[in-house]
Amino acid sequence: MGSTEQKIEEQLAQLQQKVGARHAEVLKHSDGDQFAVEYARLVNVTSKLVEFEKTIPERLAEPDRRRSERIVTWSWRGEAAVGAVLIALVFILDRSAWWLVLLVPHFAGTVAGCFQKVDAEQHRDRRFGAVGLHVVALLMALISLSVISRWFIIAAAIGWMLVAGSLTDSTGADPKGARR
Repeated sequence: MGSTEQKIEEQLAQLQQKVGARHAEVLKHSDGDQFAVEYARLVNVTSKLVEFEKTIPERLAEPDRRRSERIVTWSWRGEAAVGAVLIALVFILDRSAWWLVLLVPHFAGTVAGCFQKVDAEQHRDRRFGAVGLHVVALLMALISLSVISRWFIIAAAIGWMLVAGSLTDSTGADPKGARR
């Protein structure tokens, strides 16, 4: 059992013990002012237990979310650097400026991706998109350096669509209220 699960179980057990203790106090007093006070305490502790139980799934997913956040952040930063190098190579290798039509949007997209938020609900989709980004960036490098045919631009465009698809909000929420 991981430390996260152990901490959650300990906190849950403490809250359950508090509820049990409050319940025992309520049973001691059948009516009167003391009963009302103990009952209010029982309701208070029980509401804390219910609120804690609602947060358990998010707490359990937090270590994976943090790992995904690191993968996503460094993948997008690294690919933005690759995009910048490819743009510089256009000038260094005295290539046609038309390559910038392909490389500048790629660079802008990777820079924009550096600032995305990785939430607990969609961290796996973001991680998949970051891994797919590596394939797209490799294609872009090979195409712009004329290692493979220019026809692979179509594959790079499809790759970008898949990466962009992994970044969209798949919760079915209204785009205005979507969390990023």
